[in-house]
Amino acid sequence: MKKILLASTILVGTAGFAAADTANFTFSGEAAAGFAYSTDGVISFSTPTISAEFTAGMMTTTDGGLEAGADITVSAGSRGMEADNTDPGFGLVTTSAASISDASVYLSGDWGKFTIAYDQNAAATPADDEIDYGYSNTWGDFKVEAEYRYFVGAANDEASLKGTYSFGDYAVYAGVNAYEAGGWSVDDIDFGGSASMSGFSLGVDANYALSPVSLLTWKATAGYATGPYSVEVFVEDDDGLNSVDYGLSAGYDLGGGVSLNAAYIHDNDLSIINGGVDMITAGVSMSF
Repeated sequence: MKKILLASTILVGTAGFAAADTANFTFSGEAAAGFAYSTDGVISFSTPTISAEFTAGMMTTTDGGLEAGADITVSAGSRGMEADNTDPGFGLVTTSAASISDASVYLSGDWGKFTIAYDQNAAATPADDEIDYGYSNTWGDFKVEAEYRYFVGAANDEASLKGTYSFGDYAVYAGVNAYEAGGWSVDDIDFGGSASMSGFSLGVDANYALSPVSLLTWKATAGYATGPYSVEVFVEDDDGLNSVDYGLSAGYDLGGGVSLNAAYIHDNDLSIINGGVDMITAGVSMSF
């Protein structure tokens, strides 16, 4: 994704002093347009799809070398189709009004990066407002990520801790997720790995739930890219009931951040009596 970098020097004067600060601003964006179609064997949905958004980032550095920044994303009104086969609304037409993201700020130094983000659900009660505290740092080949999600006005906070070890073209990770509802408990663990070599990529991600019942879910992906062409396939059991979903996507890079894309996804979890839900998408995506 291309970014436009602007340097702004602001001179602030008062009766007793004058100070100069330099801040960097970045602008990046993405857009997509195309067509989507889905069916569950009884009811079919189709729609043209279109979306566009841009992100403005702000960054400055203190005299001591501490980096501080924030970013805001502005999204135009859009129309599409839910493409996440783990979502109950998979294959249904979606529309979104124009919006501006909530605040997200960070501080970064040799000790790592600390981020605070606010997620406001304006259509729900204040208890659904969420403040996310995140920390990440890398020591050689080992990376640690920690997050605490605070829900305003409700005792249902969440916390997670993840460690990733990378060695050459390979990486493995493991993490734990804890929930406060009814008292703090570790409810599930994440683990997986990935490999990348000579244009090929492989990945396996799994989650093992400990409560309220033991349940294993997983997803495996394989991809290949050469020149402007790329293709990826996946198989997934996202409900732990061995109803395996699968999909295929392909892309052709036109250069300049523009690419042609198409995908087919079959979900066995929804409307399984009718053979599941099939979804096809095709279109053009752009990054700026």
